[in-house]
Amino acid sequence: MRTSLLACVSAWLAMLAPAAGALTAEEVFEKVSPSIFKIHAVDQQGQRVGIGSGVVIGREQVITNCHVLRNASGLVISRGNISYGAELEFPDPDRDLCQLRVRELAAPPVAFADMSTLRTGQRTYAVGSPRGLELTLTEGIISSLRADENQPIIQTSAAISPGSSGGGLFDSEGRLIGITTFQWRGQQLNFALPVDWVREVPQRGNEALAKRKQAEEARATALKAGATGVAFGPVDPTLPKEMPQAGDTWTYVVRDMMYKPEDRSRKFVHTVRTSAPSAIVEVVTAKGAEIAQEAYSPDFNAVYRGGAGLLEFAPFAAAFHSLRPGERFGAVKVRGLEGHAAWASGDVPYGIDGGRVIGPERVSVAAGNFDTLRVELSGRVSNMALGGSAVVRGYAIFKQTVWYAPQVKRVVKSFAEGPGFATLYELESYSLR
Repeated sequence: MRTSLLACVSAWLAMLAPAAGALTAEEVFEKVSPSIFKIHAVDQQGQRVGIGSGVVIGREQVITNCHVLRNASGLVISRGNISYGAELEFPDPDRDLCQLRVRELAAPPVAFADMSTLRTGQRTYAVGSPRGLELTLTEGIISSLRADENQPIIQTSAAISPGSSGGGLFDSEGRLIGITTFQWRGQQLNFALPVDWVREVPQRGNEALAKRKQAEEARATALKAGATGVAFGPVDPTLPKEMPQAGDTWTYVVRDMMYKPEDRSRKFVHTVRTSAPSAIVEVVTAKGAEIAQEAYSPDFNAVYRGGAGLLEFAPFAAAFHSLRPGERFGAVKVRGLEGHAAWASGDVPYGIDGGRVIGPERVSVAAGNFDTLRVELSGRVSNMALGGSAVVRGYAIFKQTVWYAPQVKRVVKSFAEGPGFATLYELESYSLR
């Protein structure tokens, strides 16, 4: 009887013993923490515009989420008081994984796990910089393996927060099993991209760079056909007074009213190249270089100019239409979205669902005081356009108000506001023939 009891106790203790090779949480942290860094995305002035985490996967190589880098002019990785400059080496925006090159980085790379061995219920450890708190360790389990592209998206109870994006999810032997990427707030629903995707980033990144180069070359070829310095013909007296003349010019200032309301450095100059009752063609320049040529017809449409919430809605609508207070219109096509990073992932970053003419309103902008007609729009902005992961699709609502001034034959002010952005586009100066 005594022997039988001892055998049962021994078997019970064996069940409680950790699996062979399993490390304690302290040992996992000691093993992997030298390979975890904080990622700083900065603008041209060196101000931080984004923060995340990164994992060393090779000599001078760090992996992170692409959405961490959005809106960045420069990249810095740091741990403690040590920092390094970094540059994008291989982008895989479709999977939201970007590999960075960090010169002179000598940190050890992590070991990769075999994805085929993962099972629901396994112990996991997340290490990253949630809310900028670097080298934070959380513990959990694999809650589920969600199939995506025949690879599992790893659902885990190991807690992550904004700033954890790009960090590492490790097994009980300190091997990388995934890159922590997103969470659903208020619940223990946290997700990581599989480590096998990390292995494929260089190949997929080269393919993405080749496609980007082809698109840039095609764009450059198109712009050469519309070089600046065109000689405009005489004023066309047959055009209705609401229509602009070839050579009419408007300069607009774009301001980020949420983060940099005093910055007036971003400007666009619009010059009409040809004007007819059926269509208006204009050239757009920025910093002295032509960046686009647009053709506008009586159809309502909008053009994405780049940046958060910068949609130019039907700039000559008042020339084509007799806009009446209370008039409503439906969905509006948005052009230029192919230049947005989300577009390459099959995402539609912005959409305008409809609008309504409100009525007359007096407004003041840098170019002067104008009697205008106010139009209000409603639309959708995608999760990825707001800086979220490409893996989770979804949309939020944004509002845009546009003011037309017959005196200048164009929009004089536009304000778009949504989650995380508030963009003001207003007339600074104009010249009419």
